[in-house]
Amino acid sequence: MSETKTKRLGRFGTLAICLVASLFFVVSPGLAQSSINILAPGSTVSGVLGPASTATTYVFDAGANWSATVSLENISGGSLAMLISDINGNTIAQAADTAGAGSLAANDLLLGNGGRYNVFVYFAPGSGAPDTTFDIRLDLAEGGAADTAAQEASAAEPQLLLLGAGIDVRLNWNGAADLNLEVRDPTGQALHWNSRATTNGGEFGFDANGLCQVISGAPEESAIWRPGFLSTGSYEVIVYYEQACDALTGSVPFQLEVMVDGVSAGRVDAVLSPSGATGRNVYVTRFEIGADGSAVLNTGGANPDSSLTLLPAGFDFASAAATPIVRNVAVLGEISNEQPFLIYSFAGAANELVSVEMQAIGPNLDTLLQILDPAGKVVNVNDDEFGGSTDSAIANARLLSTGAYTIIASRYAKEIGGTEGAFQITLTGPSNEVASQLTDLSLPQGDIEVSLFWSTNADLQLLVRDPAGESVFDDNPLVASGGILQEAGNVNCVPAATGTPASYIYWPPGTMRPGTYEVEVWYQNACSELPPPVDFTLLIEVNGQVVADAREFPQAGQRFVTNFTVTPAGAAFAGEAGFIDAGSRTLAYQEEAFDAPLIESGQNVTGVISAENPFDVYRFNGVAGESVTISMLAATQTLDTNLYLISPGDRQIAANDDADPVLLGTAGRTTDSLISGYVLTENGPYTIIATRYANQYGGTLGVYSLILRVN
Repeated sequence: MSETKTKRLGRFGTLAICLVASLFFVVSPGLAQSSINILAPGSTVSGVLGPASTATTYVFDAGANWSATVSLENISGGSLAMLISDINGNTIAQAADTAGAGSLAANDLLLGNGGRYNVFVYFAPGSGAPDTTFDIRLDLAEGGAADTAAQEASAAEPQLLLLGAGIDVRLNWNGAADLNLEVRDPTGQALHWNSRATTNGGEFGFDANGLCQVISGAPEESAIWRPGFLSTGSYEVIVYYEQACDALTGSVPFQLEVMVDGVSAGRVDAVLSPSGATGRNVYVTRFEIGADGSAVLNTGGANPDSSLTLLPAGFDFASAAATPIVRNVAVLGEISNEQPFLIYSFAGAANELVSVEMQAIGPNLDTLLQILDPAGKVVNVNDDEFGGSTDSAIANARLLSTGAYTIIASRYAKEIGGTEGAFQITLTGPSNEVASQLTDLSLPQGDIEVSLFWSTNADLQLLVRDPAGESVFDDNPLVASGGILQEAGNVNCVPAATGTPASYIYWPPGTMRPGTYEVEVWYQNACSELPPPVDFTLLIEVNGQVVADAREFPQAGQRFVTNFTVTPAGAAFAGEAGFIDAGSRTLAYQEEAFDAPLIESGQNVTGVISAENPFDVYRFNGVAGESVTISMLAATQTLDTNLYLISPGDRQIAANDDADPVLLGTAGRTTDSLISGYVLTENGPYTIIATRYANQYGGTLGVYSLILRVN
């Protein structure tokens, strides 16, 4: 993603395994089953054949009308042959070293429609099958010039076209809100409020409602390219909802229109909602300028920060075409508007650490990486690599299970985005800075083990509250029940000594007590001016069994809470889990509110918060101008109370988790709740929700008393 850093499967089709096997049989009935390897342009790969493996298969991807040269050098052993075919089994070239020269090549092969190609290496007729080593190399280029990835990228450079009226992109909206326009052109340059000119004649206009300092009655922002030779190709347009400028402004309707050479390429009318706890709300679209100057504006769509974890449209259909990726071998691909993602697969083992890097080669590609576990769940994602680059990298991702993993190589905003270009992707093992303690998971074992892993410099706090109400975290690393904080990664923004941050809390063997435990992950500090997106893995194990594992993507300041219960027999089960910054909206209280008990001023009611009953609902009839005070005190030590007051219009108007014990007279106890002296603004039925910290996600239990006082 840019702004200040703040489906066709056409080209790369599926690998037809059955076709490969049958083609091998035609070439040589005695060949053993082949292995499959990736050929990267410009790289030399070593291979081995012998009596037990008399053939091997390589695959490579190429564009339409590219040319290829495949050369093979025999290092030692018998004479070799090779056959090159397209994905449909049509032979492109054959060569055999029947003279024992030690090398052979297929030069300047015209690849026609492009796609996936197979290279079969096997023993030449009459050679026998001795142990044989060889090197094989692929060179790719457009139009027959033998070259590597740099030439492939330059072939995709945008073409210039004389546009006598230039390009004009305008954003208009209604409302006191700060919206921002950004346009990224096919050369990789961008226009927005903090990038007001490009080298090819682009200019950004006035920053309307910028920082809400001066509010316009008719806000408008523009990005224009003056008349001249301008780039054809794909332009990406992004509209950001930065902030509302007053308390009354919510969702904002806007209009986006694009003019190319004096002709409208189209207009979009849409609505953006205010950004929330999950990040900024963003609208993304693109317009494309053809070689003849014609232009079309796409409809586009919403692309909030939370959409990073969503799969691209068409993934379910395309996933069967995943390309196997070999570790430590760079693979080339290309993202376009017609093909916004490519899919790769690899075999992973539980507790293994892997890293993936995706680097754009040309011309304006803004990459996006996702990793899916064997169950098809997105477990790692990265948009922009740390350090301001729009390339993507996932470092030291821990695999929680054994099986087939999937890598999705895409771009910012996926199918609705507008950046294009070639890329290089590489899968490797753990980076060198990972300590063996984390690589081997050589942490002390216990009856209860709670592990938190992430891969950035951010300070994430892990806290576990035991059934007695005592909490283990970095300020209290040991509790009476036996809980111990063993690891606390990046505390106070000090990088973990291990290089990869991890937090680990455990109860040693023999110390586990039955009851409900509460687990919280708090994103305390990004520890960077330009933080990369954070994703963490939370793993809870009881008696060696995984009770819960969660992979989440928090924003700075958010708290993720869950709980688990251990029975007297030692069995364990997990409760609900979620982020708690939404307040009462996480609770489905509305249905209960209709039949909730009606309470009067001065009335003392009691209730029980349990795993089966995480909240109670009460009602009272209020009059505008009245002052209400509501107190909720725990009768048992472990319950951490929480209060909400809901208006007759079903809007949360007051809340309290921890109140001043002096006001409550609770002698130092800080986890009781008090809504004090709230003045009602309307007549009607008000709702009181009595619950616990973190609502249904929390883990504290017990009896409470609640008193309403109206003045």
